[in-house]
Amino acid sequence: MEVHHHSHTERKKWTHYLWEFLMLFLAVFCGFLAENQREHFVEQKRAGEYAQTLVNDLRVDTSEIRRGKHWTEFMIASIDSLSSIAANDKLTKDAPGSFYYYSAFLYYAFIIDWSRSTLDQLIQSGSLRYFRNKELVGLINLYYYSQNIINEQNHLDFIQRDKITEIRNHILQLRYYITFGKLDMYMEENGHQPSPLIDSLITQRLPLQADAEKEMDEFINHLIDRRNRLELVSQKYYPFANDLAIKIIQILTKEYHLK
Repeated sequence: MEVHHHSHTERKKWTHYLWEFLMLFLAVFCGFLAENQREHFVEQKRAGEYAQTLVNDLRVDTSEIRRGKHWTEFMIASIDSLSSIAANDKLTKDAPGSFYYYSAFLYYAFIIDWSRSTLDQLIQSGSLRYFRNKELVGLINLYYYSQNIINEQNHLDFIQRDKITEIRNHILQLRYYITFGKLDMYMEENGHQPSPLIDSLITQRLPLQADAEKEMDEFINHLIDRRNRLELVSQKYYPFANDLAIKIIQILTKEYHLK
């Protein structure tokens, strides 16, 4: 009679299980490192893309700020001329033609056309996290804040502009003002463009409306207030925003090797 012996599986040593555990751990850990490296690469790539588009936008902004500053200084000079005429001339029934000339520019108001697509996306979507430089993030947030301050000042200037032009329309006679109203300020701000008719009227005294004297003080007071706001924007807010933009451009260009 045959005797059957049960086969016995050799028990694995504990070191074998330890080795299997280590192999599994290493596989998981390496996968984690690979995924982390991939995410890091994607974030760096995304940061570089944001950096380039933001630099492009900021370069447009600095050009726009320079244009705004130039326009604002022209408007301040026009208001100063009107204030000087009012201080040195009894403006009751008539006024120098130059009073009409400078009054023609009061209708204009300037608002900066920011290139904000990248900046808005960075701020509103939380994408600033792609930039690891804390100083850079702080400067970008400050620049965004400075834009909002300038926008608010521009809006207030629009409101005061409307009030001033309303009063002006009670002071100047339409039949004379209509000629000056055709002036192109964007041409004049780079230097007066010779015009036989305009130049002739500037040298004359032109009549004012019957009740102009009653409106004159309020008119000049509003002009002074507007001038002070424009000077604040021109001398403080524009340079501050411009310096921030330049600093951000310098940091981004250096860190991300941009052109």
